[in-house]
Amino acid sequence: MKKYFIAIAALGLLAACSGKQSQKNVPVEVEEESITVAEAVPVEAAPIIPSMKEKTAKPINMRDSLKTDPKKGAVIQKKYKGKVKAAKSDAKSSTAKAAPEVDYDLTMYYQQDDTNNGVYEMDAIYLQEDNGQNKTYTSTGKREVKKGTPKDANATVYALIPSDGSDIIYFLVDGNTLVLLDEELQPLSGDISYVLTEVQ
Repeated sequence: MKKYFIAIAALGLLAACSGKQSQKNVPVEVEEESITVAEAVPVEAAPIIPSMKEKTAKPINMRDSLKTDPKKGAVIQKKYKGKVKAAKSDAKSSTAKAAPEVDYDLTMYYQQDDTNNGVYEMDAIYLQEDNGQNKTYTSTGKREVKKGTPKDANATVYALIPSDGSDIIYFLVDGNTLVLLDEELQPLSGDISYVLTEVQ
């Protein structure tokens, strides 16, 4: 009787296993969904110099941070301003927004007899197209004067070294204007030209 019961139990177990196996091979219908992705509206790149950060509420007075030496003369202040306009990413698109503008304001402080060193503060005021509010970016730090570029060994370059460790900002001095250079001291390629002009 026990052998008969064990045999029936074994057959039942085999039947259960084969039933599960056959269920695994049963094809399942899957409904395919078609998802349409809307074409993105071209976004205009804000022509902000990468090293600049959104301005904090408390402004920094860089003139007060300049370490002066009484033997090196008076403190000189030089100001440069410029308006930079972003290039449109898709001029043919009817949905493209007007290219934004950025007002740059650079002030440098150095001593009369130490023109190779100093400090700087630079603001970039960017008009936000989505809500019409201005957003200000800033960079502050040391200013050093360097000589030479790959194209001109006699060129004068201002190296603006941000105090937060961001990438150095290079400007070529061209008379009373400053032209932004890349990290290899080459003019920037592309449609956007960063030129600041000295103001009195």
